[in-house]
Amino acid sequence: MTPRIEYGSVSNRLRNRLTTEQSGSKRRNATLADVAASVGVSASTASRALNGRGELSAATRAAVIEAAERLGFQPSPLARSLRTRQTYTVGFVVPDVASPFYAASLKGAQAVLEESGYRVMLMDTELSVEGEIAALRTLVNHRVDGLLVSTAGLGEAEFEDLVGSTGTPCVFLDSVVDGAGAGSVTLENREGIEVLVRHLREHGHDRIALLAGSQQETSGVERLEAFVAVADADPELIRVGPWTQAAGADGTRALLALDRPPTAIVASSAELGLGCLAASRELGVQLPDELALVTFDDPYFGSLLEPSLTAVGYDPADVGRAAAALLVEAMQNEPGERREVRVPVSLVRRRSCGCGGDR
Repeated sequence: MTPRIEYGSVSNRLRNRLTTEQSGSKRRNATLADVAASVGVSASTASRALNGRGELSAATRAAVIEAAERLGFQPSPLARSLRTRQTYTVGFVVPDVASPFYAASLKGAQAVLEESGYRVMLMDTELSVEGEIAALRTLVNHRVDGLLVSTAGLGEAEFEDLVGSTGTPCVFLDSVVDGAGAGSVTLENREGIEVLVRHLREHGHDRIALLAGSQQETSGVERLEAFVAVADADPELIRVGPWTQAAGADGTRALLALDRPPTAIVASSAELGLGCLAASRELGVQLPDELALVTFDDPYFGSLLEPSLTAVGYDPADVGRAAAALLVEAMQNEPGERREVRVPVSLVRRRSCGCGGDR
């Protein structure tokens, strides 16, 4: 005789087994409702307690926070975005993510932003205005709450069309769109070049050349203007090009081929300085005996080069931190007066200029 099987008992056993397996393999994430029920308050009260809002007693707030920690409650970024109409993300737009300057600036900015509850979306424009436009358009379409931008040469009208009309707060760092955005953080570019030229003159140099960077960017423009003002150099001693080692090498070869070559070179960036160093070795020119070299930017490996590199230095992370602090203020407050911050630089004496040693 065939055994009789009760459908209800089989389905119950199957459901119990599936429930047991699911609970053993993956525990359901705690919700805000779970936290509220654990304490015996409404979900809205629990939300206010966790977000530090509303008039709640200290005991209630502490009980909700303790329950959230005990249950492992993690707020949903999507739910928070829908509720507040904020994404809690910030776009970070740079010309070259491989640059040590931008890498350090990003770390500094990220520390400040994460402390304030924001995540960073990084975009590399590959040193082009077209890439910058595409990056800004993408970030605006993703409704980021703010932007940190080192422009590759974007014009004010283009920036206003892309970003200004959306009301998205923007702070520029290193290279700016004049008059646009909530503020900017740049280096003391003019002071740095003046310090380098004066230092070379202390070594007895009066025929000093400049390897200048791109004139589409603030730092390139300001460093060239400062050199022209302080060095009183012949135009043939100024070579302008992109911020690359290749441009530095090409510029150095051209300078050393002059009928009256310079006795010293100021490089507007570490990359240009490395190009100068490479070309000098290629041509058999001894540094600093036959040619002195100083740079704007002090790379972390500057003391390891031969000869070690004299430079004006600063902490790139300070640039990122200052820019992020301005942006957080702009995102969390009503629009106010545009603010500008300058990060100081200082001379680091080493052997490439003729100083006796690292100090």
